[in-house]
Amino acid sequence: MVIIMVHWLIKRGVENEHAFKALWAKMSIDPNTGLYREVLTKPVEAEDSKFNTFSITDNAYITYINIGFWKDIESFDAAVGKYIQPPERRKPLEGPNKDKEMLAVYRYDFEFKIRERVILEKILDRKGALDFPEADLI
Repeated sequence: MVIIMVHWLIKRGVENEHAFKALWAKMSIDPNTGLYREVLTKPVEAEDSKFNTFSITDNAYITYINIGFWKDIESFDAAVGKYIQPPERRKPLEGPNKDKEMLAVYRYDFEFKIRERVILEKILDRKGALDFPEADLI
């Protein structure tokens, strides 16, 4: 099993968040392609600062984290790889520094910057006493 974590950086604004969530909800993976479960998450401000020690948020954008549990990287690539654009096909960020080296690029208008992804390897896992809740989407 591999875990794919995708860090979405969404431009601030209700309309951008709605557009992103609508797109994410309609994205689908064909059955029996190696996806065990996928969860879209968003950091929340906890009243107790001991729960917020991970620096993934910024005032410039809204952070969403997509976590997918896959059979293996080959399954992920076969199901999703065709949608991942190589850097040379990404739309550059428009703005006053557009003639300088682009540090931020995006694919959708609601994205502040192109999403970042990483493959995580399962080392150990722990089962809790509760069963995992049913998924919202199929």
